[in-house]
Amino acid sequence: MPTSNPAFLKLLSKIQGVIPNVMFIWILITYLITAIINIYFIPLPLWITIPVALIIQGSRFLVVFLNFLNNPQIYKSDIPSKIALFATILALVELLFTLMNRSATITENASIYLFFATIILFGYFLEVHFIKMGEIVLTQPIISEVVVKKNGLNQQ
Repeated sequence: MPTSNPAFLKLLSKIQGVIPNVMFIWILITYLITAIINIYFIPLPLWITIPVALIIQGSRFLVVFLNFLNNPQIYKSDIPSKIALFATILALVELLFTLMNRSATITENASIYLFFATIILFGYFLEVHFIKMGEIVLTQPIISEVVVKKNGLNQQ
């Protein structure tokens, strides 16, 4: 049953307007967190891990959002979703192996793994959803064009 509460409808409208921006920023934050996890846990010198972790996450960003550089109506690749999945699995396995190298208890390592794995997985889910929603938006005609055509105002 639709609501007739104008305050609720106004709030929902505002939420719908900001969610894409929040999702995109959150995806970037999960990339940064993944890079920080790599920098902190990988037992290599910082002068190696910092640039490599940033390059890995920057490359992930560029590949995952590759379809947005092109017109999805002309060319759409399924590679970005596969890369996002591969990068997520790789990050989870990498985190697991680096935690196994720590001299902490199994319980401590499991807790750390589950905490960071949750962040990494939520980032993946946001990526995949953002990609799908972005492709839908970019392949649909602009709303004003639809309204103009529907009203028969398509004059040139």
